[in-house]
Amino acid sequence: MTTETATAPSLIEQSIEILRDSRDGEDLDPAHLSLVEAAANNNLTERGVQVFQQLHIEVTSGKYIKPWLCGVEHVRRDLQGYVYWKENRIEHFTFSAMDAVHLKAITQRLAEKCRHIEALGLPVCGSTYFNSWLDEMPVEFPDAHKQLLYLTGCLYEHPDGRAVFTLDCKTEDGWPVEARFLEVKDGIITERSLPLKVGDVSYHAITGIWGCRLARCGQPEHTGPGAASLAHVMDWLKRHGITEEIAQELLKRMKANIADNTHETT
Repeated sequence: MTTETATAPSLIEQSIEILRDSRDGEDLDPAHLSLVEAAANNNLTERGVQVFQQLHIEVTSGKYIKPWLCGVEHVRRDLQGYVYWKENRIEHFTFSAMDAVHLKAITQRLAEKCRHIEALGLPVCGSTYFNSWLDEMPVEFPDAHKQLLYLTGCLYEHPDGRAVFTLDCKTEDGWPVEARFLEVKDGIITERSLPLKVGDVSYHAITGIWGCRLARCGQPEHTGPGAASLAHVMDWLKRHGITEEIAQELLKRMKANIADNTHETT
């Protein structure tokens, strides 16, 4: 049963107020936005009107809190399908392709991964969430190597034994123009840079100009070192002489690079 037509103006006005106070619905849970749309079209049951009016009170009073996704604490979604952990965008779900059971299972898995990253003392973001090395990392893992594997974008190696760690590129007008990286051989760290052609990224310069290849850490053929196990990556670091002391120095230079890039873009 739908509401009477006489109630429609009030529902429409309330719908406008909700949209006004929720950035045109961007701050609403998709189910709540659907409720607003139904109200604006005068297509609510009596129970739906009650729920809608409670939503109106919460939104217009500034007390609205988007519900947890599948009831999983600290996980929310937006209207575009992006999933957030404590307001940090982490993942994108294709909700139309999942039933309720599957959705809840992967949402719980996302929360477990995010809690583990927090326990490691690292920021929860897309780069840490998709870093499979961190999945395997125990909480008591040595801090310097933990931070190194968090900040390292990709690992490369040169046939002569040099280990290569990428830095953030230099950019101009938002486009990468210079690849920057650190080399380690025989305990000596050297910072390098190479020009980038339009449309290229660090990979093209490091492999094409500098003659390196993606680090071979025991991962399956035709995949990068990100597909290797944490144990194999640690073996690779050991083979290339990346001690705790070297790792700390690499970290210092990586953080300086991040700070410099932040300064250049502001």
